Amino acid sequence: MKFTRDMTVGDVLKANPRTADVFRSMGMHCLGCPSATGESIAGAARTHGISEEELLEKLNAVEIGEMSEETRALAQPRGAVLQRDKTTYAIVPHMPGGITNSETLRKIADVADRYNAAAIKCTSAQRIAIVGLKHEDVEKAWNDLQMEPAHAVGLCIRSIKICPATTFCKRGQQDAVGLGLELDKKYHGMDLPSKFKMAVSGCQNSCSEPAVRDIGIMGTPKGYVVMVGGNAGFKPRLGDRIASQLEPDQVLELVDKIINWYKKNGKRNERIGELIDRIGLDKFKQEVLGSAKA
Repeated sequence: MKFTRDMTVGDVLKANPRTADVFRSMGMHCLGCPSATGESIAGAARTHGISEEELLEKLNAVEIGEMSEETRALAQPRGAVLQRDKTTYAIVPHMPGGITNSETLRKIADVADRYNAAAIKCTSAQRIAIVGLKHEDVEKAWNDLQMEPAHAVGLCIRSIKICPATTFCKRGQQDAVGLGLELDKKYHGMDLPSKFKMAVSGCQNSCSEPAVRDIGIMGTPKGYVVMVGGNAGFKPRLGDRIASQLEPDQVLELVDKIINWYKKNGKRNERIGELIDRIGLDKFKQEVLGSAKA
């Protein structure tokens, strides 16, 4: 097999594990990196500031085989994200909807102290990251936490962001917490053509920012509004409003249709908003709305 610029790092590593030694020799710590599954060779070279041509030449020159034991020992630990210093890691325990308790917070603080973490960072996805752990301490930290890693990177459904809504907030008009936790339970971590984020707000203040999520759900006095295709990334895009006045079961039905349709039709690394722009909003609505209330 000849490796090309459009192949992902994950595909290359799977086809020939020995290429991990090439990546490591060029300062690319790709083995076990969650981002590697979706990063093309061209994109990885650009990200690391190295020659795409040189990287491809070396990858195609290496014999098929297993990686060296030295490289295997440096593999990215489970649920860890390599930091800027290229030596330490951050871990992000999954906290559905950002709702937790004092016992969990104490446990996170104890683990951070025990393993001399550099920082504890609240993330925009309503999670808490423990930053600056040594390679050898990552698995120990997970064992102490007894929590599952969040899907913070990769081509999957990463987070379902929710506001306090009717559970806690006096302004809430719909139950964003209940609906958001149900979505998290069903979809968090599901593999998709590209990264995918969702948000549920309980009123039109939109504190969870549903207009800039791949699927955004906003509560109103007359039910939920569903928006699709938003993101706040390199090319910001507001979500298209495709349905309104929905009951919770209608929202769940529509979300399922959207995700299943995206699985079948999305290109690799193509956000759903880009897909909608490619085929047209009218066609998208025709294919996914079905019996949902528009």
